[in-house]
Amino acid sequence: MLVRRWYAVGTSKSLYPRITVMSLNLATILDDSAEQYPDRIALVSDDRSYTYRELSVWSKKIAEALTSFKIRRGDHVAIMIPNVPEFTAAYFGILSLGGVVIPINMMLLENEIAYLLNHSDAKCLLAWSAYSERCFKAFQSVDDCEYLILLGEHAETEYQKLAPYFAPNDSHRSNTLSVLELLLEDKPGQFDTAQTGPDDTAVILYTSGTTGRPKGAELSHFNMFSNAFYTAHHCVMYSNMDVGLGILPLFHSFGQTVIQNAFIIAGAKVVLVPQFEPKKALHQIEQHKVSFIAAVPTMFHLLLQHQKRNPVDVSSVRLAISGGAPLPLVLANEFQEVFDTVFSEGYGLSETSPITNYSLMGNREPKPGSIGPQIVGTQVRIMRNDGTFAEPEEVGELVVRGHNLMKGYYKDPLATRAVMYNGWFRTGDIGKMDADGFFYIVDRKKDVIIRAGMNIYPREIEEVLLHHPAVKEVAVIGVQDDTLSENVVAFVVPVEGGSCTSESLLKYCREHLALYKCPKTIRFLDALPKGPTGKILKRELRSPR
Repeated sequence: MLVRRWYAVGTSKSLYPRITVMSLNLATILDDSAEQYPDRIALVSDDRSYTYRELSVWSKKIAEALTSFKIRRGDHVAIMIPNVPEFTAAYFGILSLGGVVIPINMMLLENEIAYLLNHSDAKCLLAWSAYSERCFKAFQSVDDCEYLILLGEHAETEYQKLAPYFAPNDSHRSNTLSVLELLLEDKPGQFDTAQTGPDDTAVILYTSGTTGRPKGAELSHFNMFSNAFYTAHHCVMYSNMDVGLGILPLFHSFGQTVIQNAFIIAGAKVVLVPQFEPKKALHQIEQHKVSFIAAVPTMFHLLLQHQKRNPVDVSSVRLAISGGAPLPLVLANEFQEVFDTVFSEGYGLSETSPITNYSLMGNREPKPGSIGPQIVGTQVRIMRNDGTFAEPEEVGELVVRGHNLMKGYYKDPLATRAVMYNGWFRTGDIGKMDADGFFYIVDRKKDVIIRAGMNIYPREIEEVLLHHPAVKEVAVIGVQDDTLSENVVAFVVPVEGGSCTSESLLKYCREHLALYKCPKTIRFLDALPKGPTGKILKRELRSPR
C-alpha cells in the first residue's frame, strides 16, 4: 500500500510529494503505469514493441511461471539478458512475486558467472540463449542453483543441445532445464503483486573493489523506487511523451534506474539497443525521435565523432546526461554544439542506487566541470581524513547518506563496515564542494580502471596473471586512450629463466577473464618500482615513460 502526502522541502512554499510507505514493491511502478497508460508504447527493440499493458501482463506471466517452480518471496533469481524487452519483463516478473533480482554482466565467463550464482544464493538462472553454453557450465558447477531457464529467439534449439546433460536419473539435475516461452503459454498473466516491505531487498548489484572478488550491493525496494522517482520527477523531469535511448547496459545501476525504472514511472517510451554501435544508435535517435540520451563519456565521444562524419537528424534530442566516468569539458561543449541540446552530468555508484548528484538539480544553472548539487533526499559531504567535514573548496573524500544508500554488501559485513563511517558511505572518490553546494570530482582514491563506463579492478587481473607460471610479479593500471576510455596495461616481471610473450599472456587472460577486463598491453620490466615497505608504486608506472 502506497500513501502519498505532501510536505515542504527547502522552504514552506516548496511542496514535493512525500512517500509514506506501509508496504512497497518496486514492481508497482509498472502496475501503476499499465493502469494509467495501458496503450502507450513502453519498449521498442528493433521491429518489436510492447505497450504498458502488454509488458505488465508479460511480467505477471513470468511471475506465475517462476511460482510454479516454487520460487517464493525472498528467493534470489539471477538474470543474464542483454538490452532487450525480455530483461525488463523478467526483472519486474521476479519483483512481482517478491523475489530478488541478481543481474549478471553478459560479458562474464563461466567461472565468474559461477561465483556470482554461488555467492548470491541464486535459486534460478534466466539465461539468454546466446549465452546458454557459458551459463550452463556455470550452472552445472553450482550445487544450490536449482533451475536454468532459457529464453530468446534460439532458446528451444539450445534446449535440445543441453537436454541430454540433464539425465532423468540424476535427481539433482533432472527436470531443471526449461524454456521460458513454453512455460508462459498457459499462464493467464493475472499475478497479484506481492506485498513487500520497503526495506526488503529488491536487487543485488555486484560490484568489485580493489580487494578482488565482487561484492553484492543489496538495494531495497525503497532505495530503487525513490532514486528512480526523484530522477523522473525532480532531476531529469521526464514527461510521458519522452523517448529514451537504452544504450546503457540494464544489468548496471545507471541503466536500470535512469533509463528503465525512471521511464516506466513517467509512462514514457524506451528504445532498447542490445549492443551499442554509434551508427545504429544514431539511426534509432532519428527513427524514433529520441528526446533523452543517458550514456558514459566514451559512448558520447563515439556518437559525436560518427555524427560529425555522417550526420543524421538528431533535432529531437532535448537532453543528454553523462555518468559512469569523469566527463571532459571539451567533449561536453562539442557534443552540446553538434547535437544542439542540453548536456548534463550526474554522479553515483551502484551502492547508491545510483544517483547522488545531478548538474541540473532544481533547474539550477550548471557549472562547468561540476557533477552538480546533491539530489532531493540525499546528503553529500566532503570528509577529511579525521572524519570531520571539510569547508567549501577544501579537498577530501566524497561521502553520502540518504534514501538511496544500500543496505550493505550481501554476506559481507566486514566489507560493509569498511566503507561506512558514522552512517556515511565513503565513496572512495576525492572531491570538493563550492560555496553554492556544487560538487566536483578531483580524483579517484581507488585504483579502479573505467573502460566504457564499466569498472575494472586491477587486483583481479593481477591475481590471474600471478597464476601464470612464467610471471613473478605484476602491476596493472589504466591508461586513457583517445576515446576517453581507459585501457588496461599490465607491467610484468618474468620469472628468472622463464619464457613468456605478450601474446601468450594475453591469451591466458582471455581464458580466465571477461574480454573487457583483459589487458590491451603487456609491458615487461626487470623490476617493479617499490617504496621502502615493498609496496608497489603505481604512480611511477603512470608517469610518462
